[in-house]
Amino acid sequence: MSYKSLPWLGLVVAFSWGFYNLLRKKINVDTDIGLLIESLYILPFAIAVFYLISINGFNDFKIEDPPMMLLIFLAGPMTVIPLFLYVRGVELCGLGPTGMIFYITPTLQFLLGFFYYDEVFSLNKLVSFIIIWIAVIVYLKDLNENN
Repeated sequence: MSYKSLPWLGLVVAFSWGFYNLLRKKINVDTDIGLLIESLYILPFAIAVFYLISINGFNDFKIEDPPMMLLIFLAGPMTVIPLFLYVRGVELCGLGPTGMIFYITPTLQFLLGFFYYDEVFSLNKLVSFIIIWIAVIVYLKDLNENN
């Protein structure tokens, strides 16, 4: 294990997601209007990518392949619906409790990897895992006492 460099990708994802949530929280618009504005902001980039895909011959949306057309067509709603529900959930219960839910997936992935796939689990990872969950429990206990 190397401790000589920062986990840049993880930091970029964490800060960009945090910045996105901060903006969504500060800009007081309805969920559907906010999602529409976000989609319109991304639209020029999506059009550019679709153009590049098309001119390079990587377009899989063809009449000859109806199952693939259906999957590509459903990709939009399967992306927008969870994002809409997430933003609506943040509006209803706040960023704190919503953020705590994000610890469930990595924990389940750890349990699956360790118990089902017999992945190696070092002492460093165990200590880190325990410290993270202690922090989550302390936060949730404090959150519960303040309400």
